[in-house]
Amino acid sequence: MRRRFAAERVQRAHTESLVQREARGGREGNQGQPSSSERAEELRGLRLLRCAHEGDIPGLKELISKGVDINFQDLYLWTAVMCASWSGQKAAVRLLLSQGAAWVGVVDTKGRDAQDLALEAGHYEVLEELLNYGKSPKRETPSDCSLLQSQWCDACRCEYRSSRSSHLSSTLHQFSVRHPQPMPYYCLPPSSNSYKMMVRCGWKPGTGLGPEADGPRQPVSTVLKRDQTGLGFGLMKRAKVTHFQAGDRDAVKHQWQDKEEKGRKGQKKDEIKRKEQKDKNWERDFRASFY
Repeated sequence: MRRRFAAERVQRAHTESLVQREARGGREGNQGQPSSSERAEELRGLRLLRCAHEGDIPGLKELISKGVDINFQDLYLWTAVMCASWSGQKAAVRLLLSQGAAWVGVVDTKGRDAQDLALEAGHYEVLEELLNYGKSPKRETPSDCSLLQSQWCDACRCEYRSSRSSHLSSTLHQFSVRHPQPMPYYCLPPSSNSYKMMVRCGWKPGTGLGPEADGPRQPVSTVLKRDQTGLGFGLMKRAKVTHFQAGDRDAVKHQWQDKEEKGRKGQKKDEIKRKEQKDKNWERDFRASFY
């Protein structure tokens, strides 16, 4: 039950994220930053994810008929098959797979594919649909291919005689469409105040960090400075993004504490030696007083 409740909470959060991104795409369209074709394509992709998440079969068919990218990915690299698998929409998953949607090897920012999401949410019927479809794909017989009429593809600028779903998933069509590269993951969610502040200041998502948008797109590698020596002194350490594992106490431990403990041990030894020498001097003076 806890697992199902947690899945429902994450499901509602993802639905709200899709709605917010769709609304934000409309507001950015009014500002006129990207081109109109790119805005329209992104809005259609977000609507595809939302229809797949809600199991809206008529909406999915309408978007597919308009030529929407069936493998569209949002900021977190979620596809329509992932949304439908997470929300348990078996009919939507079957429709997307029949239209050539890819799910094998397609993962989100956390490395999860549609099968992992369905298993995590507890939708075993969707998991069975994915596994059965992958084991027994539908193949067209030569007689069926001969009956199909030739059709024209505007993106590929050529005619094809196979079914529309097989052509949309073909390598030629995927290269001809030239899908935009996925949005880089800045380790900063769009809902954070700092991300919104950068957007308000004129920064465009997808570009590099910094005022001129020419900075790195990935997290910056750093070197920990935990000593009092000068910069560049000694051997150069290798820069890393993550220096400590989760729950590692060395991340909050200062080196000066170790030095202080060593200093205290040295002070104790000196005090013991001084006390021993003082006792020896007192004993010598005491004996000398009798002569």
